[in-house]
Amino acid sequence: MLELIHDIVGINDAGQKCHPFKGVRGEKKGFYSFTFSSDNTTFRPITETELRKKIEDSDFNEVGRIRMIPAGETKTSGAGALSVFTYLGKRVI
Repeated sequence: MLELIHDIVGINDAGQKCHPFKGVRGEKKGFYSFTFSSDNTTFRPITETELRKKIEDSDFNEVGRIRMIPAGETKTSGAGALSVFTYLGKRVI
C-alpha cells in the first residue's frame, strides 16, 4: 500500500482529491516529489518534514507542484503534478 499524506490535498482534472505519495523505487524511494518548474522532468525528492515546511512558508502558493494520486490508488503510474489546494484543512489556493 502506498504511503500518502492525507492532510495535503490537490485536485486533479477529474475533480478527485489527491495526496502526495512516498516513492517506492528509484532515486526518490522513501521521498515525496516536487518541482518549482513548469516541466515534468525536474522533480526533486523531499522528506515529509521538508515538504510541510515549504507549504507552511507559502512556497507553493504561486508556483510549484507535488506528485499526487487519489486515495485508494495502488499504483503511481497515473500520478499527477498538482498544486496544493488545501493543507491541514485550510485552503491554500
